Amino acid sequence: MISLFGLYWVFFKFGLLCFGGGYMLVPLLTAELVGPGKPLAPEEFANLLSIAQATPGPIGINTATYVGYTQHGVVGAVLATLGMITPAMILVILAIRLLKRWESSLAVQGFLTGMRPASFGLILSAAVIFAELSVFTGEIPWGKLLEGGFWGEIGIRPAALLIAAATTVIMLRTKISFMYLLLPSAVLGAFFCR
Repeated sequence: MISLFGLYWVFFKFGLLCFGGGYMLVPLLTAELVGPGKPLAPEEFANLLSIAQATPGPIGINTATYVGYTQHGVVGAVLATLGMITPAMILVILAIRLLKRWESSLAVQGFLTGMRPASFGLILSAAVIFAELSVFTGEIPWGKLLEGGFWGEIGIRPAALLIAAATTVIMLRTKISFMYLLLPSAVLGAFFCR
């Protein structure tokens, strides 16, 4: 069990690293909170991510609140959530004061430009983690990816793959909100993705 201070500190660190949105947190959350001897089992984390998509609020806040609650009840939920939002409050106040003054600076422009590819990499990593938790039946053995023989070790959930592919195509080809896709996908999953 994580101590109360530990909860605040873990989510404070996540809050500091959450540039670009909550999906970039998924690899960090997985490394720190998911697995044997950690607060969340992989299935529980997959369920949490799914529920976080269907509920209001950022994924990081929802995760902090959930993990805090499972560890220390309401007090843990409040402390973990405060840990998550404290860095954002501090950084936004600093950004408002400093960005206007330094926005044309080459160093600031370089900093922001350098963050974009790293942000993309973290989002891509989150997509792979989502795929491992939802579409594939096991963890992808990345070490064997280049050696071949890769697909014999994991399975694919066909219905989950079809739902993911259909959702992706619909999102790329239409302007429909993802909220309208979550409920039908959940219903299909209830019948076909067991």
